[in-house]
Amino acid sequence: TGWKRVETDKGFTYFFQKKKKITSWECPKEIANEVAELDGVLGFTGDSALAGDAGGGVNEEKKKTEESKADGEAAGDAAAEAAPAPEKRLSKAERAKISEREKEEEQKLSKEKQRLLNFKQLLIEKGVRSFDKYEKWLPKLVHDARFTAISNQAERKAVFAAYAKRIDADRQKEQAEKKRTGRDGFKELLQKAEEAGVLDGRIGPEAIRALERKYGEDPRWLGVKENEREKMISELAEDLAKKKKDEQDKARIGFQKLVLEKLRGKDKDPPPFHKMENVLRQDPRWAPVDCTSSRERIYGRVLRELEAARREKTRKQKRDLDEVDQIRKKNKLTQAEEALMNLFAERIKAPYATTWEVVVEALGNHPELRDCALERDEQERVFAEYRRSVTEIRCQEFAQLLAGSPADVVGPEMEFEEVLGSLEESTVKAFAGMPEDALQGAWAEWRDQAHAISVETARQWLRSCELLAGCEGIEADNTAFDALIEKLSAADVRFRRLAARPGEQAVLLAQRLREMKELRAQGRSGIEEDMD
Repeated sequence: TGWKRVETDKGFTYFFQKKKKITSWECPKEIANEVAELDGVLGFTGDSALAGDAGGGVNEEKKKTEESKADGEAAGDAAAEAAPAPEKRLSKAERAKISEREKEEEQKLSKEKQRLLNFKQLLIEKGVRSFDKYEKWLPKLVHDARFTAISNQAERKAVFAAYAKRIDADRQKEQAEKKRTGRDGFKELLQKAEEAGVLDGRIGPEAIRALERKYGEDPRWLGVKENEREKMISELAEDLAKKKKDEQDKARIGFQKLVLEKLRGKDKDPPPFHKMENVLRQDPRWAPVDCTSSRERIYGRVLRELEAARREKTRKQKRDLDEVDQIRKKNKLTQAEEALMNLFAERIKAPYATTWEVVVEALGNHPELRDCALERDEQERVFAEYRRSVTEIRCQEFAQLLAGSPADVVGPEMEFEEVLGSLEESTVKAFAGMPEDALQGAWAEWRDQAHAISVETARQWLRSCELLAGCEGIEADNTAFDALIEKLSAADVRFRRLAARPGEQAVLLAQRLREMKELRAQGRSGIEEDMD
């Protein structure tokens, strides 16, 4: 800017612009920031520099008094000393001399500023507090080179007093800045750890230990206190875990919608997962789900929900039909029919084991049958309805008996004759006379339900079976695969129960080996209980 700050022989300060040959007692606006920076080393602002004020041990009030007394004289002297004649051209040697003097002045100002900064740092290090007395600290400071660098005793005392007024505020500001810098650095470290996947699947103390193992030597790790560090790590780990869970939930919901879309129209006979796998892979909603086992569980759950909905729909339709039928029957059922039905219920306990002709012969003389207002064909119709009703009830009881029997006694792999042979003789006698085709129908319905349960039980067992450790490389349709099926069948009844359908065993084992292979590729154990 060309401005210089000049001090006269009498100690007065003014500003001189050498190019424009201008002098000013006030600090020009264009250099106000630079002057404030120099004068504000210890928090002072304004036109009076701390070094100039403290250099002669003169306080501000005394200097202002001297300035007011010698204002005219100082102005005249300054103009005579510092302002060269406008019309005089400077020689090269004079310009060089002026330039050298300017450099010396700049160096002097720089050294003065550095001395004040060093002095300030000394007081911070020693622990000077607000409004401490200079005389108290003098013995502790006098041997430090930063203290003696300010040679004038009065100046040192003035600088000490000026700084002691605001040392606490500066110290708090410095500590706050250090804390903020430390937190910012540690946040950068956490961001780096997040990008590197160090916190994946970890929360709480486990996340803290993982970060300490990897970044414990990093200076940014020590930039915050331990309790604050643990809090920041825990909060980030919990946020990441929640974010990952939300993403997984979203992915599973998307895949479930995909399965429903692909099974639309196939709910009566839905294909198994391995037949739909290639179709589902083509959709972008396949990839976000973490592994095939999760996809298979979702698919199975959708199948069960569809089956439950289909059965509920069938039951509702049946209830509706039954209600209509009941209404129709009530309308048609006369007192005679009711009386005849009560007679049959009282006298014929196993109607499915007899015929209408035998009933007529046995009950022909009974008043309820002999005097009945219904024709013979109508009476026969009532008996047939009674026999059908009792038969249905006994079939339901037979199915309930099979469902309640222990798995080691009755299983879906057994044929109808084997089931009857495994039951107690007294139990079988209870169903003597029942039409065999009716009992077989009840058995077939139970077998389908029991087989579905057995398949799911075997699948869950395979997920935790230690016999499969190291077998993920075995391919299907070879001798090793067949030997593994035999080994598993011998090991546990849950897998052996599917022996009646060996194809089902092969499908389950092939799916589990493929799942273990995928998990191994991800660095996870292939033998684990993988539940939702």
